[in-house]
Amino acid sequence: MSRFYAFARRHYTLGLSFLLPFGILFIYGLLRQVFPFGGQTILTVDLGQQYIDFYAFFRSTLLHHPETFFYSFAKGLGGDMLGVWAYYLMSPFNLIVLLTPGTWLSFGVWLLVLFKTGASGLSFAYYLKSNKLLHSWWLPTLSVVYALSGFAIANQFNVMWLDALVWLPLVVLGIDRLFTGRHFWLYPLSLAALLMSNYYMGYMVCLFVIAYFAWACAHYWQTWRHLWQRAVRFISGSLLAGLLSAWLLLPTFFQLTQSKGQYTIQKIHWKFEYNPLKMLSKLVIGNFNFDQMPKGEPNIFVGSLVLICAILYFGTRKIAWQERLVALLVTIFLGVSMCYEPLDLLWHGMQFPVWYPYRFSYVVSFWLIVLAVQRLHQHLRFSWYQLLLPFLMLMAAFGYTAKHLKSFTALSPNQINLSIAFLLMTCLLLLLKKPLKRYYPLLLVLCVGGEMVTNATMSLNQISYVSQKDYADYTAHLQSAISAIPNKTAFQRIGKTFMRTKNDPMQADYFGGSHFNSMLELSYPKFMGSIGEPAGDGAVADTNQTLFTDALLGYRYYLNNTSGQATIPLSTNKPDLARYNLLKKKDQIAIYQNPNALDLGFAASEKVLKHHVVANYPILEQNQIAADLVNSATEQPLFTLQFFNTVTYKNAKQKPKLNETFLRVDPKNPAHVIYTFTPTTSDPYYLTLGSNLEKNAVQVSLNGHTLQQYDTFRDTVVLNLTSNAIGQQQTVDLSFSKKEIWLQNINLYSLNYQALTHLTQQLRAHALKLNTFSNTTIKGTITIPQQNQVLMTTVPYAAGWHATVDGHPVKIKRGLKNFIAIPLKKGHHTVTLKYWPPYFYWGLTISLISAGFAIGGYCSYKYYRRRHLF
Repeated sequence: MSRFYAFARRHYTLGLSFLLPFGILFIYGLLRQVFPFGGQTILTVDLGQQYIDFYAFFRSTLLHHPETFFYSFAKGLGGDMLGVWAYYLMSPFNLIVLLTPGTWLSFGVWLLVLFKTGASGLSFAYYLKSNKLLHSWWLPTLSVVYALSGFAIANQFNVMWLDALVWLPLVVLGIDRLFTGRHFWLYPLSLAALLMSNYYMGYMVCLFVIAYFAWACAHYWQTWRHLWQRAVRFISGSLLAGLLSAWLLLPTFFQLTQSKGQYTIQKIHWKFEYNPLKMLSKLVIGNFNFDQMPKGEPNIFVGSLVLICAILYFGTRKIAWQERLVALLVTIFLGVSMCYEPLDLLWHGMQFPVWYPYRFSYVVSFWLIVLAVQRLHQHLRFSWYQLLLPFLMLMAAFGYTAKHLKSFTALSPNQINLSIAFLLMTCLLLLLKKPLKRYYPLLLVLCVGGEMVTNATMSLNQISYVSQKDYADYTAHLQSAISAIPNKTAFQRIGKTFMRTKNDPMQADYFGGSHFNSMLELSYPKFMGSIGEPAGDGAVADTNQTLFTDALLGYRYYLNNTSGQATIPLSTNKPDLARYNLLKKKDQIAIYQNPNALDLGFAASEKVLKHHVVANYPILEQNQIAADLVNSATEQPLFTLQFFNTVTYKNAKQKPKLNETFLRVDPKNPAHVIYTFTPTTSDPYYLTLGSNLEKNAVQVSLNGHTLQQYDTFRDTVVLNLTSNAIGQQQTVDLSFSKKEIWLQNINLYSLNYQALTHLTQQLRAHALKLNTFSNTTIKGTITIPQQNQVLMTTVPYAAGWHATVDGHPVKIKRGLKNFIAIPLKKGHHTVTLKYWPPYFYWGLTISLISAGFAIGGYCSYKYYRRRHLF
């Protein structure tokens, strides 16, 4: 026990550096009644709409389906997962969620934030202690500043980015050790760990360490020979970090070329993005709210103490002028990066961020704290004339913000007054004389920590939290319904008429079609948009299926909310379900079986290899797909264009010379364009809406009942209007409140259900019979009835898939521009599809060889030193 107490006395400041930021956020969570201590969760914005489902997928992969580390059919219709893991899920902290199953997952995510925040404080304290820069209560004080910085608070909902705050101090400590002659390995190993935890944040750190190394060269200057040796160590350490992480980075880079890498900005505007003086507002307490998420200034709040000391650093004569000059250049570079478009793009990999701008601002906060620490390391005493300049500079910043207060929606006069009050208290604290020094540590923590806590509280209070009940009830209902579906086949997709997020398939471990992911392959939303689904960059909502697309994509089961409960929000109207077989009801969710669902693979005409997409007309595109599948261009199409009986206007009129453009007459009331039609058959009827009608531009109602429609789409979408309504007049009301609207692609179609049944029976007659199925291996047999046919699958085409037919490797091709198709000769065949990520084995080989050389070099070095010393 005596050893334990001795250890605790030596390192208690490290423990406090973890516990203080952890405890502050924990207490705040208690006050905000975060589950399980209340009914709220932190599942707001992307954390609730995207990341929470990835953590459910993380648990499923580690506990049940390890192959989904590489590929999963829960990613849209199927997609590579290694890039998704590299961006979202590789943090070792994620193991925490293994302890929080089911509806407790929201608690697990909160624990992730708490532990990462605490670890950030610990990491920074270790950096300070190892470099012997500061000691005692300075460690937990500045660790609280770092762990609760403006970036950390504003981005705690982007949990995967918080790892950068944990690893950054260790990476920088590793660079310092390159100069001090101590251990070489901390730098490459910590940088490799960061790159593997989150390559995106790691990329930003790689840019930052170049600037930091330049400053370190001046800070640790001895001789040119010494500098050259350290430069070689820095370059070799950087290369080693990249090589050690190549097993993940190489395949991830390839996936980037298939997904978000295709959105890289090609044209750069050499301009400032906003008035740089607006950044001064971010020095004020609590300048963050929901409006700051999609667009706002960089989050660089670090408190008064750091700002004062960082300013004083440049006037400290004990520090070499060369070092201060380099520090000034680095500071200017970082400052300009936060407002000058070319540099902003550089930090973000040549892509403008979608929400959460200036994601690299955490390195700016870290840099400011480093400068403050260097000033405090040189001299802990301050005089009034030293503090005068930073005081006046910060007061000028607050004055500018107060003058332009109306421009900052997250600020009020009280926040500026609070900032001034903390600035004054900090200055007084730094001027304390000897009689009060015994209370200095306590006053230091109360003042500096109090300012950071106030900023965190006021910032987070402006963000709405999400009800645990809403998340838990929906998740429980969905998982219960999924478990009640009979597992009659090895592969089956499931559709729904309700949705909490587009990543529901990952949450409940089933195969669907919706997905939201920055690493989503570009070809997938392009295909889904062409058949009338809401799609965009990195997102698809499979809410607008027709009976034909249900059949084609193998939606064997459908779930429908019959209760109308708000916790199970409807996402679409689907009277088509009357054509399906009702199997059972489970917890107010009806389960239907689709009698026309096709198998994962089937024999089809080779015309699918030369398919030409009918752009902007999804129903005509579906007709073309059906014709190409069976080479039946001469037969009657599945869908037929129908005509409305009447078109009437209410408070609306057509714009002259533009028949599809309508104007609102009375600006005080909504306008209506009303169509009527009477079905002449019992077949389903569909309405198409043009892409300019997204974002609730129009409200669509049928016979007085509002139709549900996902409100974000960039292509023409298809709405299911009615089924089995022969002879019954239908009234479609398109209402809008805008001054002017373009009713683009408003067309009515009917589906020949008998022709659909005939088509699916024809295709199902020669289906791929699965013998083995997993997310990465598909093996089955198929009989091709005639020449000039292919095995057509609904497995999305990807370079990682490899096929063998009757034991011989064959080249896969694209069918319908999106899926795997394999040309086969007439007869019986055994087909195997296997997936492994492109460049994974290359990357793994590079990493293993590099690790071998590194270990060998380390052992040789230790052996040489031992022989040399003795």
